[in-house]
Amino acid sequence: MGHPARSVTVTLTLPEEIYERVAEAATLEQRQLEDLMSELVAEGLDSHQSVRALLEQVSVQYQTRLGQAGKLNQSAEEVLQELRDLREQAARELYP
Repeated sequence: MGHPARSVTVTLTLPEEIYERVAEAATLEQRQLEDLMSELVAEGLDSHQSVRALLEQVSVQYQTRLGQAGKLNQSAEEVLQELRDLREQAARELYP
């Protein structure tokens, strides 16, 4: 069995509405406010890290795709011009 988790006391300022929502949830779940807040912070951090990892994965896939298409080193102006050309082409096709 592992060692018990060490704790750190943190002073936190929250909007009153958020505090009331957490307090109400703690009451409904019959839990200590501090325990629920600790769990919510941990869950939020896990969620944040998951989203960040997903965005990094998508970024790598997009860069790989650009590299395969030979467009990885395009300047911002070249990208904008290509987007303008695509927009004009779509407009011509949709509204002849």
